[in-house]
Amino acid sequence: KYPFVDVDNVKGGYLATKHLIDSGCKNIVTITGDLKLQSGRDRLDGYEKAITSAGLKLNDEFIIHGDYTQSKAEELIRQLLKKKVKFDGVFAGNDLSAVGVINVLLQNGITVPGKVKVVGFDDSPFANKNQPSITTIRQPIRELGAQVAESLLAILDGKEVEDKVLDVKLIKRESSAIKK
Repeated sequence: KYPFVDVDNVKGGYLATKHLIDSGCKNIVTITGDLKLQSGRDRLDGYEKAITSAGLKLNDEFIIHGDYTQSKAEELIRQLLKKKVKFDGVFAGNDLSAVGVINVLLQNGITVPGKVKVVGFDDSPFANKNQPSITTIRQPIRELGAQVAESLLAILDGKEVEDKVLDVKLIKRESSAIKK
């Protein structure tokens, strides 16, 4: 019943997963965000759309329920490695989760992007500083804040306000690079 301003999380999940597929990944794990949140559900929806539209099979073993924290992502990826699940790509629900995934892979001697490619979401300031730097989905954070403020001011003026969904963009970095 209230108007909202958000980013296109479905498109973001789709772009991240499609990028992994286009980079040669066939077995792509997703560590979701918190599925109680719309963003977590939407990003998972985008992942599923990219997998099915590429003609790949959705595999329940590859959909791992995270919570947007680095520690949870680390714990989940350790469990996956312990179970010896074979995967070559990871779409993490956010950049913090991507950092956790990369840390555990490197600790286990699994090269990123050599053996496993990783994509995050948010384009957090640390995504560019991480080693390797993290391929991610950029959200227009400033624009998002400005649109929220604009909508609130319009509501206070008694105006009708439409829902707004802002576009996202894939930012390619080292964590998903194709080795030459």
